[in-house]
Amino acid sequence: DNSDSLEGFVLCHSIAGGTGSGMGSYLLERLNDHFPKKLVQTYSVFPNWDHSQSDVVVQPYNSVLTLKRLTLNADAVVVLDNTSLNRIAVD
Repeated sequence: DNSDSLEGFVLCHSIAGGTGSGMGSYLLERLNDHFPKKLVQTYSVFPNWDHSQSDVVVQPYNSVLTLKRLTLNADAVVVLDNTSLNRIAVD
C-alpha cells in the first residue's frame, strides 16, 4: 500500500490441482480486479500428461479451468513443464 512505484506482481503456482490451481487462479483474478493497470506475470507448472503419473484425478479439469483464468487475467505466463523438470531432476 505504501509503495511509490509498484510495477506489478509475480505469481508462482501449479495448474494441476489443489492450492495452486484453485487459490492461485483466484488470487490472480483478485489481483487483476484490484490492480487493473499493474502487470501480472505467472510461472505456471503444467502437469504430467501421462495418466499413470498423475496424482490428481481431476487434473485435466483443473488445468482447463486454470488456463481460462490465466488467459483472462495474466499479462505474461512462463510455462514450466513438470515432466521435463522431473526428467532433469532424475538425470
